[in-house]
Amino acid sequence: MHVKIFLLLFIFLSSQPCFAQIDEGVSQNSKINLSGFIDLYYAYDFNNPRTNYRQPFLYNHNRHNEFNPNLGLIKISIDYSRYRANLSLHTDTYVNDNYTSEPLVLKNIYEDSAGLSLNEKITYG
Repeated sequence: MHVKIFLLLFIFLSSQPCFAQIDEGVSQNSKINLSGFIDLYYAYDFNNPRTNYRQPFLYNHNRHNEFNPNLGLIKISIDYSRYRANLSLHTDTYVNDNYTSEPLVLKNIYEDSAGLSLNEKITYG
């Protein structure tokens, strides 16, 4: 019952439009974007495995009889006329199962980049 309420609330809140003000001190060519993604799943294995993992060779959607987020991703990107930057973070069962050998600080970084135009005549975007 709680799962259904959570899903309905999540769908309702994620489908609402967002509004913001324009900062007058920032160029109209600048953009700040925030985006996200979540992959939720429920799987039931009729072979009834002994643990909560369905098959050891599966790398995602591998939990048995559990409601889980497989992948959660959030990204912020900034584009100004002379520089740009991106940062994306991801987490949940896919990341925990597949990036176990990565250091904890780097495990959740999905993407990061930065760029700077040294020539004033060449701009981004």
